[in-house]
Amino acid sequence: MHFQHLAARVALAALVLAVLTAAGAILGVRLGLFGFAVGQAVMIPAAVLGVAALICALAWLKSAIGRNDGTAKRSGLVALVGALLFLYPLASYGWYGVMGLPIHDATSDPEDPPQFVALAKLRTAAQNPVAFDGQRKVRWDGEDVPIAYALHEYKNGLITKPHSQLMPNNKNPQATLFWRCFKIVNGLGWHIVDYSQKEGRIEATAASPWFGQISDVVVRVRPSGYLGARYDVRAQSRMGEKDHGFNVGLVRAFKDRADS
Repeated sequence: MHFQHLAARVALAALVLAVLTAAGAILGVRLGLFGFAVGQAVMIPAAVLGVAALICALAWLKSAIGRNDGTAKRSGLVALVGALLFLYPLASYGWYGVMGLPIHDATSDPEDPPQFVALAKLRTAAQNPVAFDGQRKVRWDGEDVPIAYALHEYKNGLITKPHSQLMPNNKNPQATLFWRCFKIVNGLGWHIVDYSQKEGRIEATAASPWFGQISDVVVRVRPSGYLGARYDVRAQSRMGEKDHGFNVGLVRAFKDRADS
């Protein structure tokens, strides 16, 4: 069989196997057939198959260009594009796992984080405790630093910069900001579990895109001086010690909309 044709067929076959393996891992976790750790382990051979598909597709491309021959171009191009699309989210996940903050609990106020109330009652003993441990040290940027310090330093204070909003012509800034935050939470597609305007508290859940791992989110709104109000947000994974940047991403997504 012509090498070029063989490379394209092997690349496409490896891609199909990679996608099926990854789909099996995701569905297995989401359907409760096995745990998150098993699902992550199954993704390793899926990634290997994806890399194999990319290598074979590149071999096909090199042969096609070198020989000026379009043999098996449909299979080769599908495998090449498909492998790139398949590997990109896996590479991003791995990148954030290595370069991101090694935490599972992110907040805009590490000194006085918002507290879970309704969501705390849904936790089991096997899941992460709801208490925020800002002084626990983690390895980040080549140093062992407290989580609170890392959050303050992350991207030059992007997460923890001031969140107060002045409303000099508003009779009730706290209520106005509360319902603005409520609308943002809805707009982000999070599932609201409980809220109280009186307490300035909104609690919701958000699921990770692949395995559907649940993170609990709480937004706190309170007065800031006489003319304004301040919000703070916190997101915490129910399971796992590292979230590969997911909860920081939730906090950032909320802040981007609240500050716009």
